[in-house]
Amino acid sequence: MTVERWTGHEAWALRRALRMTVVGFAEYLGVGTRTVSKWEARGADIEPMPELQAVLDTALARADRASAERFRLLIQAGTAARAAAGRRRGSAEKPASAPVASAAPMSPVVRPAPMPGRSVRAARAAAVSAEPAARVARTSVRDRTVPPSRLRARRPPGQPGPDLQAVGGSGGPVGPAPQPGATPDWSTDPLLQLQARTVPEGGAPTVSPTLACAPPEALADAWVRARAHTPEPPGGHPAVGRSDVEAVQETVSFFSRVDHRRGGGHARTAVLQYLTSDVSGFLHGRFTDDALRRQMFAVAGELACLAGWMSYDDAEHATAQWAGSIAVKLAAEAGDAPLTGFALRAMSRQVLDLGQPDRSRDLAAAAVSGARYQLATPRERALLSMGQARALAVAGDRQAAMVALKQAESELAAASSADAEPDRVFFVSEASLAHQSGCVLRDLGDLRGALEAFERSVQNRQRSKFPRAHAITLGDLGDVQARLGRHDDAVATWSQALDAMSGVRSARTRAIARRIRVMTASKPVRVAGSEELAARVEHYLAG
Repeated sequence: MTVERWTGHEAWALRRALRMTVVGFAEYLGVGTRTVSKWEARGADIEPMPELQAVLDTALARADRASAERFRLLIQAGTAARAAAGRRRGSAEKPASAPVASAAPMSPVVRPAPMPGRSVRAARAAAVSAEPAARVARTSVRDRTVPPSRLRARRPPGQPGPDLQAVGGSGGPVGPAPQPGATPDWSTDPLLQLQARTVPEGGAPTVSPTLACAPPEALADAWVRARAHTPEPPGGHPAVGRSDVEAVQETVSFFSRVDHRRGGGHARTAVLQYLTSDVSGFLHGRFTDDALRRQMFAVAGELACLAGWMSYDDAEHATAQWAGSIAVKLAAEAGDAPLTGFALRAMSRQVLDLGQPDRSRDLAAAAVSGARYQLATPRERALLSMGQARALAVAGDRQAAMVALKQAESELAAASSADAEPDRVFFVSEASLAHQSGCVLRDLGDLRGALEAFERSVQNRQRSKFPRAHAITLGDLGDVQARLGRHDDAVATWSQALDAMSGVRSARTRAIARRIRVMTASKPVRVAGSEELAARVEHYLAG
């Protein structure tokens, strides 16, 4: 299928057909996130520039057969929706002299037509909506119309919303009390979730507002009280000792390093199995004192956070959200405020890639609030500030993003080997800061500043310990070089990125490979090495 004229509607349909997030699609095409958001916001009323039309042509031509068929059906559904809207408008505007079935006078009800490319609720209302294209539209497209009653006033940068209240003096997560049945994901005892051993798989979830706030301490107390009335299993609960806590910590440390070297696709299922079986059993055990119990819950929270991060890296977003929410709740019960911030920072990064910058900004603000930030070590505070800077940059808040970035630089400079740092931040380094700085500057439109930051990250990275991060940084660097017209440098950099991807199983590195394929194919002038690079990309994606 070919597209004669690309508009925001066709670009939106291609993104959905390829099953990509807004951020992922923007990176795939080599354009800014705000550019894709603007296309989708204006729908059929906007046409991308000619050179971007060529990029979209290439992306569609490279799509596999299933994606191309989804694209065709989404375009067909959009056409049907606009036609149905036109028929409704026409019937609503009939003259008053038209025959009326009832003797009582009736005023016509004019329903607002959905904007093209943004909603197919019209197709849902049509009587003939059983056709395949309309079925695809109903299951694939969310109505983005926001009623006036749900509009919120803009908050000052970095200030959390009402569902992300600051932490009190006692530390630990706080938030609004959930309404009965309204927030099952937060009110459900995490031990019951783990005991069920039902891990959600596949698909990108819609992150509801309630998933952006940590559970209040009252919920953790309620979980403990409820467990006291639970009958003990035959033989009673097993005794848990300090050696068990150390064993879980060693396992978390081992798999965390595997994740950084090999990607989330390696051992992700093993981590989830360990969490829902062995560690779940420990959490139900008998402890000699409350301090030991809190230590076990804290290390289990770190394991859940790792499972969520590995799932995010493997594009298993529903699993990542499930594990992330459990991590926050276990950290709440452990009374470990910095761990809560660490888990919320990971969730912020996930929803940022899912194309929800406002929710990402809320989560990032919650991660740095109160004791979550104050009780953290300098290195962990630097990581939390980097996450907030990324979310603010994508949201378009330049000033606040740069303030957060400067804060991260200051905190990392204050870090010392004498600090009693948690093992979960072993990867935070100058290379990490330089990479995140490059992403912030790129998202703010400062390509030359981003270029310098990415180059600094590449130079400082310990490549043998962090090949995935090195590959992602090289991919980002090549994108910026290409956008600055340095195509020869981009090809060389992307070739290095593919070298670093060897042995890495990560959806994020595969997304970089797809971006390289599109950007090299859409260049009007071939540069030396581009054909060899294209062949290597195809080999990597086929593996």
